[in-house]
Amino acid sequence: MVKYQSRLELIKPMAASLAEWLIDYYLDDQWPEIMLPVPLHRKRLRERGYDQTLLLTKALKKLLNIRDLNIDLDIEQQLIKRTIHSVPQQSLDATARQKNIRNAFTLNSKPQWNHVALVDDVVTTGATVNEITRLLKKSGVKRVDIWSVARTPDT
Repeated sequence: MVKYQSRLELIKPMAASLAEWLIDYYLDDQWPEIMLPVPLHRKRLRERGYDQTLLLTKALKKLLNIRDLNIDLDIEQQLIKRTIHSVPQQSLDATARQKNIRNAFTLNSKPQWNHVALVDDVVTTGATVNEITRLLKKSGVKRVDIWSVARTPDT
């Protein structure tokens, strides 16, 4: 709804729900050092007018950093660049999604973190987050946690 119907008012409640889940999850685990939103291609950003994943990431930062939990997460939005403007994943099956997204991203520099949170609004087949995770790990990141407000079930 946020992505295709411009329902930006839903970002804050979705971020609040995700933040609550993350706080519970990381009670017994180490928080990532940084949040990396999955980027849109500049053409898609111009078409849509906003980047829902970046808005979600910014809302998460606000929610997580105001709590008395000693969490101080920043957002790095320049590291990952989407270099290929591909067709929307929504219309593709799992195999086509993987093919569509292959080599669609690059890193602008070598990551300086060992543990990152990759933020995406929805994870369907995992093709996008898998492609970016592959790049990050190849560049030296040890652990990539995937943060998303929705995950479609495997069929």
